[in-house]
Amino acid sequence: MKVLLINEVYGVLSTGRTVKELQTYLKKEGHSCIVAYAYTRQGAMGMNQELNEQCDYYMIGSAIDKKLHALCSRIYGLQGYFSTGATKKLIRFIKNQKPDVVHLGNVHGNYLNLNLLLKYLARQDIPTAIVLHDCWFYTGRCTHYTANRCYQWREGCVKCPNNRNTPTSWFFDRSKKMWKDKKKYFTKLNKLAVIGVSDWITNEARESFLKDAFLIKRIYNGIDLDIFKPMDTAELRKELNLEDKFIILSVAAIWGNAKGLNGFLKLAERLQKQHKKSLQDGKNKKECIILLVGNVGTVSNIPSNVRIIPATDSAAALARFYSVSDVYVSLSREESFGKTVAEALACGTPAVALQSTALPELIGEGCGYLVTNNSLKGVYECIEQIREKGKDHYSDRCINYARDHFSKEHCDEEYCSDRKIDIQWTHGQMIDRDRHQKNSRYIFYQRRVFGHVCLTSNRTSDELVLMRI
Repeated sequence: MKVLLINEVYGVLSTGRTVKELQTYLKKEGHSCIVAYAYTRQGAMGMNQELNEQCDYYMIGSAIDKKLHALCSRIYGLQGYFSTGATKKLIRFIKNQKPDVVHLGNVHGNYLNLNLLLKYLARQDIPTAIVLHDCWFYTGRCTHYTANRCYQWREGCVKCPNNRNTPTSWFFDRSKKMWKDKKKYFTKLNKLAVIGVSDWITNEARESFLKDAFLIKRIYNGIDLDIFKPMDTAELRKELNLEDKFIILSVAAIWGNAKGLNGFLKLAERLQKQHKKSLQDGKNKKECIILLVGNVGTVSNIPSNVRIIPATDSAAALARFYSVSDVYVSLSREESFGKTVAEALACGTPAVALQSTALPELIGEGCGYLVTNNSLKGVYECIEQIREKGKDHYSDRCINYARDHFSKEHCDEEYCSDRKIDIQWTHGQMIDRDRHQKNSRYIFYQRRVFGHVCLTSNRTSDELVLMRI
């Protein structure tokens, strides 16, 4: 089986790491797997050049093409309508490689003409899987919409309440056209599998035009438990000069209000006041320090109890930060999964998050707390509960919950699993033997890949038949 994975990034950021892990698993299972992607960071170039020699990846478009795409998106208010030349080259690559399955991740990054690609996939009847890392595939333009309480996408987007959403538009609101085009081209795919990374986003997709897809299924983003596990962090605490502090951690690629940056600055001020009051009262509580990992940009008046750690693509470095922390806090209101929360749990660190979108699925019983009504006071109170009980009170349950629900091995197996079934052949069609007792019986092996069933007979093992589940 040959699989082509298409994603905005590879090996970096949350979706890029997920794609790399899936590629590794598929190759381990004996499949051929190629990744087509648009962006990488300079630090990963050596790895990608090595992969290029093995023909394991394909770079989509040039830097100039992507800049032009971004400019046109802002002028015309359309995302995924440009990069025609780059997309035609990608289609020629697909023709040459002849993949059995095409897997689409994030495609709204100014590098792909989506309609052109979908038309080709439909015309060639290539089994296609889309992974809902956000809501963009089934909305007009939005990656998320719950904060705006906008649900036009269920019947058809008309006027977007947030013209600064993906893509940022300087002049025009083209959400109506984008929604209609997505519905038109996605519904032409006869073999479309929709993979949601949480129950929340999977159920949302079932209310959209994707509801008639060949398959709609939830598969969590997997966590590599060989990397994300508890570790001794005394050395890191010493490096950070935080030996006697209570550490509150949060991680984001780019910090902004969507990830709760202003909330963390307000929380830091409150924690400072409470620490001063406890000292005046003669209480010897550890001071709370907030570690924010990621690109913050230019922010003035950052409180002294907030430390900014530069963004990192190193999973091992992230695991150290998760392990050194006493609590992980997410103030994001909109998450399709929330991988950093799951990674923190795997490292034995309890979490506090808002009770919104997919976040309630991540924090199991005894693994932390969920805060209703986006209350910063509620977040503070939950942090205080963890301070009182101590991290060790939660750690075992956090580790077990992450292992039982988010293990990379288990989640990868959801994409590709084998089982033996009995099938009959009659009148040119495969029929379940349990439902039809006549005609000769053959043993077939069912291989499920991205929701599609491939059947190979033990009599003619070179024959490959794609069937509906």
